[in-house]
This record gives sequence, C-alpha cells and structure tokens, in this order.
Amino acid sequence: MNKKKKVLVVCSSSVGQMYLGVVLNRIWYTPVLAKTVGEGILLARENEFTMVLFDADLPDDERIAAANAMKADPALAEIPRVALLTTNSYTLPESLLPEGWAAIVSKPIADIAQLYDVLRRLSEEPRMTPRVPARMRVEIEERVPQRYLTAVNISEGGIYLRTHAPLSENTLLHLSFTLPLDADSIQVAGTVVRAARISAHLETEPGMGLRFIDFAEDTRNKIRNFVQWSLIGDLEWETALDSI
Repeated sequence: MNKKKKVLVVCSSSVGQMYLGVVLNRIWYTPVLAKTVGEGILLARENEFTMVLFDADLPDDERIAAANAMKADPALAEIPRVALLTTNSYTLPESLLPEGWAAIVSKPIADIAQLYDVLRRLSEEPRMTPRVPARMRVEIEERVPQRYLTAVNISEGGIYLRTHAPLSENTLLHLSFTLPLDADSIQVAGTVVRAARISAHLETEPGMGLRFIDFAEDTRNKIRNFVQWSLIGDLEWETALDSI
C-alpha cells in the first residue's frame, strides 16, 4: 500500500483546518496543520512535505507578504504552493503569477475531482481519480471460478474486488452492481490492472483492481456523483467558509 503524502495546510481558522484536514485525509493525503506561515516554516524544517495548501483569502498585502516569506525560506521554496481562493476558476490569474503559486484551488469545493486533479498533478500521484470505500456485491458475466465478488473500493476510473484468487492482468470482465443508496443496476466493462495475492505480510485485502473501459457517460456520472457524495457530502463548506 502506498504511503500517504504529507501536505502542509496553512489556515488561520480552526473550522477551515478541520474541513481541509478531513478532505485531504479522505483523498489519501496526510494533512499537517499550521495557523501561520511562520509556524508552517518550522514544521517544514522537520517534515518532508509534498506541497503547501495556503488559505489565500486575505488582503493583497498580507497574501503577498506570506507568499514572499514562503518563497524566501529554503524549507518551502522548492515545494509547490497552492492558493485556496474564493473563485469560480481553477485558472491561475496573471496578477498572482509573480507570487509563485503553482495552482489555484477554488473555494467552496464544488467538484472533488477537480481538487484531486490539482493535488495529483503536483504530487505526481499515479492514481487518476479519487477512490472511496464501497462494500457491495459485484456480479461477473464471464464464466470465472468466482462469479460474485465483494467490492472494496470504487472510483470514477475503476473498482477493487476482494478475492483470494485474482485473475491475471489484462483479463477483460463485464461487471454488474448497484451503488449504495441507489436502485439502478450499473453495467460496465473493466480490465484487470493489479492483483494482490495472499502473502505472509498482508498489507492490503487480497483481490484485483480493474480499470473501467467503454462505459456510458451517464454511468460515469453516477459513479462520480457517488464518489463526490461519499467524500464531501457530509461536510458543510458554507459553515466553514464563514469562519475562514
């Protein structure tokens, strides 16, 4: 199992820290929280961070001073720094380019896949889409030794099925399952891209990961909406925004 990558979160609000910490944990990052840039610099001297998330909803002079302080300190100078801003765009405004931000993350978070994509690119994370736990029965149409398996997790891009006898890579399977809290069955094809077999050191559930291929856009949207709801559906961003 891949080790979680550490992300330094600099945010003065406790509510904002909680919100961002929960989100990062759920998309498989380890958040380390700081109230100020100075506190963040001290933490960076003791930890190896993948990137910095900085709450940049500040007056221009305060934001610029914070950006300059991070650029000037060797502990943070070479780490990608992401600005959290209340904006409808993920495009970095030209006016902010001199401040050295690697990307902008829009507040409130309307699409977890967009946030994940920013973090994934900057941290060189190979997984293309966020995954969530999902315990459900999956039927395999092909004549295989185990026709019914249990899903462990799912993402917009694929699914992981628990089994003590995973099939070989590149095996094509046609799957049928129903997402939790949904009544409609989903049919999708996938190829085996990873197999985890039983061993003395069991770091993950034995099984096989499949990458979805050739499925309808409405099916993709159903899975995406389920992942979105599972990750941030219980978080009240508007409440957090009032205190950030």
